[in-house]
Amino acid sequence: MKKLINISVLSILILFGGCKKFLDEKPLAQVALDQFYKNKYDVDAAMAGMYSEFQVEMVGRSQYTENYLFWGEYRSDNFDRFLIYTKDYIDEMMLNSLTPTNRFSDWTGLYAIIGKANNNIKYIPRAAELDSRITPELKDNYLAQAYAMRAISYFYIVRVWGDAPIWTEPYEDLKSPSERPRESKDQVLNTVVIPDLEKAYSLIKKGDKPVVWNIGEGAICAMLADAYMWKKDYPNALKWMTNLFLAKSPAGSAYAGTNESNLQSADTWKSIFTNPKDSKETIWSIHWDYTKNGCACMETSWTANNKQIIVDEGIWASWFQPQTTPERNTDIRPRQTLDVFTGLPNNKRDRFIKWYPTVANPTASDPWPATNEMVPVYITMYRLADIYLLYAEASNGNGDMATALKYLNFVRKRAGLPVYDAADPLVASKADMENAILNERQMELFGEGKRWFDLVRTNHVKQVMDPILKRRQLEAGNLEAPGFIEPETRVYWPLNRNVLNSNPKLTQNPGYTD
Repeated sequence: MKKLINISVLSILILFGGCKKFLDEKPLAQVALDQFYKNKYDVDAAMAGMYSEFQVEMVGRSQYTENYLFWGEYRSDNFDRFLIYTKDYIDEMMLNSLTPTNRFSDWTGLYAIIGKANNNIKYIPRAAELDSRITPELKDNYLAQAYAMRAISYFYIVRVWGDAPIWTEPYEDLKSPSERPRESKDQVLNTVVIPDLEKAYSLIKKGDKPVVWNIGEGAICAMLADAYMWKKDYPNALKWMTNLFLAKSPAGSAYAGTNESNLQSADTWKSIFTNPKDSKETIWSIHWDYTKNGCACMETSWTANNKQIIVDEGIWASWFQPQTTPERNTDIRPRQTLDVFTGLPNNKRDRFIKWYPTVANPTASDPWPATNEMVPVYITMYRLADIYLLYAEASNGNGDMATALKYLNFVRKRAGLPVYDAADPLVASKADMENAILNERQMELFGEGKRWFDLVRTNHVKQVMDPILKRRQLEAGNLEAPGFIEPETRVYWPLNRNVLNSNPKLTQNPGYTD
């Protein structure tokens, strides 16, 4: 079980932890909420509770429950099930046969975060009236983070499930209706996610050096760019990435966004993940401290137990395994992402080392000391290379292939790879350029919860996943091997049966039975 950050976090969760129904995002207080938000201490505790809830939702409430990757990556071509240790809910995911009983089909935790954000948005201004230590600037900073946290929670819901009920106010009265129907994903994006982020940006102080674990100016811009990319609104996505370049990193320097030197240098690439607070590339990361929270026991973390998920054989063969040969290319990333040497020639493809301080140019297997379990794990939400590649994608979508090529090459050059020439057939057309950018994102952001969302956003799910699923389905004994069926609907997860049972106004996603 994960421990909460501190006693103040525990107290806020106790106060605000109950829900009337399984669906509800609105925690019901044991005392009136306006009686709790009395001073800066209360507000700090409420903010810590909101962040703690998000942290646990992403990293997991127990071993191998990391929604960060189950939602954002494990369904993609990056990972596959480990046949010896696989569980039913993982088989469902890797074979595209998800059911409403799958443990990761439940959005309740995200609505709990939304509930805490709603409380903060309503009651922090009242607390500021009572405690002079909550200055107008500090109040705006708190509110900016709360609006942005509500937005990112709804953005996850839209990307994972599509349509969703909207709650933008605290639930404070048990007599009030607690059941709402789903609103369209476009409405959630257009009336909640984007307005909340624009509100957050208007409140946040510009030019401040941010705390890497908090949502700051750069993180708000990154979320807005991401949301507009999801809408394929490339001009607005480019606008918010340009705004991000004006913001400061946790290291204190402006992101700038002018060339590859604004990225973390090649020889210190690993520090983005092992020391994000001092990285000029970091935008927003989650801090998981072993001494306070216990093991960050994700499938991609070091654990003493056997893994249920491993790197897919396709990308192992094309990107990782060649790094064990004398003919390997100069890419700095694969050997700092996965231990490619252990157990050769039958590497289990499960020793993910991206989060750990391994050497920059490993030439042999990592010894994996027991103390690895006690090393803090910093989960990357956004960083500058991610934004560079989104900038390339948006530029390409906007018809500016020259700029797309420039930003794609910034990332390739830092990785130690040859840059593309404009005449290269791999980037010759708009479609070719998009594929090259997606391929670069797959490698640069491997294990960072992006790949599945990239495939869905660019409508590449069927193209990429169909042959992989057919292979897996044949290996599992399904001789029909239908591949990725109903891609228009089954890119979304089903709604969990408990969520459906709690609210008769909800309907199941198409392609799934209740």
